Amino acid sequence: LLHKTLRKLKSGKQVKVPVYDYVTHRRKKVWNTVYGANVVIFEGILAFADKRLVDLMDLKVFVDTDSDIRLARRLKRDISDRGRDLSSVLKQYNMFVKPSFDTYIAPTMSLADIVIPQGVENEVAMQLIIQHVKRELDRRGYVTRSKVCSKFDKIPDDPLPEGIVILPSEQVKVLLTIIRC
Repeated sequence: LLHKTLRKLKSGKQVKVPVYDYVTHRRKKVWNTVYGANVVIFEGILAFADKRLVDLMDLKVFVDTDSDIRLARRLKRDISDRGRDLSSVLKQYNMFVKPSFDTYIAPTMSLADIVIPQGVENEVAMQLIIQHVKRELDRRGYVTRSKVCSKFDKIPDDPLPEGIVILPSEQVKVLLTIIRC
């Protein structure tokens, strides 16, 4: 499903994406509609796990965050958003999450074209990626929003059109915020 979905998005087609419920550990009965675009940002800890997915990617970025920061973010998210208690989160992290990261995720760093240390706090790396994406869009003949807006000497601050779904992630939020202009 994922490979087929990414191929469709990359070719500009609309897809339906299942919504996962992290509290019940099951898919919900609702689906989000996601629209293809000139830039499709696919992110997740297992993004490089399947060679077929990697082969679809034009630019592969690995965001390398310190393990203490990963744990702190997980604690905050799982306790506040998913209703878990501290001891269960720490137990799960130590028994499954950390060993799985070391075994399955960290080795995929070698597949990345760019490794960003310190995550979104690394503004230099973020700017380089944004410049690269904009150059690629220009090279492929796409007109970016900033070029359209420059004709009017104003870049609008309006939100994305209704119905466009951006799946939550700090990296994606930062990139989309900057690329939109």
